Amino acid sequence: MPYKHGAFANLLPTKDFVGVSSIATLPVYFGRLPVHQLEDYSGAVNQPLLVQSFNDGVLQGGYNDDNWTDFDLCEALYAHFKNDIQAVGPIVLINVLDPDTHITEAQSANVTLTNGVGYIENDLVILSSVAIADKVKGTDYTAEYTPDGSKVKITAITALVSPVAVTFDEVDPSAVLAADVIGGVDGSGVKTGISAVDLVYLTHNMIPTIMDAPGWSHDPEVDAALKAASQLINGHWYAWVNSNIDASAAGAETMAAAVTWKGTNGYDGAGEAPCWPLAKNGTRIFHLSTLTTVTMQRVDINNDDVPFESPSNKQVDITGLCLADGTEVIFDQIQANTLNAAGIRTCVYWGGRWVLWGPHTGAYAYGADVDARDKFDSNVRMLYHLMNQFQANYGTLVDKPMNRALVDTILNDFQHYLDGLITQGALLMGEIAFNETSNPTSDIVEGDFTFDVATTTTPPGKSLTAKVAYTTKGLDVLFGGDEA
Repeated sequence: MPYKHGAFANLLPTKDFVGVSSIATLPVYFGRLPVHQLEDYSGAVNQPLLVQSFNDGVLQGGYNDDNWTDFDLCEALYAHFKNDIQAVGPIVLINVLDPDTHITEAQSANVTLTNGVGYIENDLVILSSVAIADKVKGTDYTAEYTPDGSKVKITAITALVSPVAVTFDEVDPSAVLAADVIGGVDGSGVKTGISAVDLVYLTHNMIPTIMDAPGWSHDPEVDAALKAASQLINGHWYAWVNSNIDASAAGAETMAAAVTWKGTNGYDGAGEAPCWPLAKNGTRIFHLSTLTTVTMQRVDINNDDVPFESPSNKQVDITGLCLADGTEVIFDQIQANTLNAAGIRTCVYWGGRWVLWGPHTGAYAYGADVDARDKFDSNVRMLYHLMNQFQANYGTLVDKPMNRALVDTILNDFQHYLDGLITQGALLMGEIAFNETSNPTSDIVEGDFTFDVATTTTPPGKSLTAKVAYTTKGLDVLFGGDEA
């Protein structure tokens, strides 16, 4: 048995009998932000930016309203805080675009000034590199991005001759590769990309509970990295992964192709929800993983931050579905069930609104032998929630004398928490025990104590069927009989 020092939790196989402070839902996104819009972006590369509002996100990482292809995390920022249903947060953004590395140097433009104001019509300008020969920024002129992030505004403070020659470097978003998003740990221990999820708890004292890389998770290597990193973050925490099936010509442009692609590329994790295709609202295109993450957080917040309800059949702020190139995709609920039966989440138009459709995990396949705990997203997320909760609650008790009074304190406290979840409807059953069989003397003398938690999560009502039969009984009323 390995040496242990801390509070731990392990997910066990389903029991045969089938029978505290809140861990808030915190999404963590990985991708590219237009941090080159900032004069100082040194703290915005491979660092977790805790974002509480749209303006907060703009100040910390920049924003581009038109170019989500190059700056994919702008999609997440908009989807969380600018949707027309309910703004939800906070979120964490981890940007891997580094203007010091992903750069095209020595560019220039002649800017025409009108009443001392002109524009560089370029959304790639690294703001800190903007220069005018023989002039001092801040003294002779200012440079700033317009609010939509599409161009740089030059404002003369002292007299400038128009047109004025401006030099600058450009950021190169195309230089960011999947390997940058996956990241890793270098020889000095610096973590980058998805590996930087470990920094969230260390820098913000918050537990990551959802991971998403909307512009990248259709790459199987990125998806695999997300799933690997989501288990035992910092050696402790468990997070859910929302991923995307490639909806391009190189991936899957039909339902049948999506089902095949999912299986071929290993999007079958019990802790993930693979999504297909994409969605749009007007001219804006969204990855369904982003919409799923937003909706999960919204539903959880409305349930006191307990993830016992699936985001499936919850409204999303879209006007239709599409492929990666914007081509419209149309199908009804029955057709969408073909995707659901293969463990793929999508969207459908139902009840006068667009909703997410599909409560399953990636491990689900209709008719296959799937562990009961792995069938529904809410099942797995609740188990993750309980494991995170136990560790967060009792980590401060590590290294205290483990006498019977402390054992009883843990048992009573966590049972009270489980009972509250049962009352809330989040669990059907939950029990914690301190069993002698799970705590042999050889473990106790090493200071290793184990508490057994058995729980039944509340399953979603995936289908509701009314069996309607005709009867002649009502014909009696024609003869003056009682209607029954």
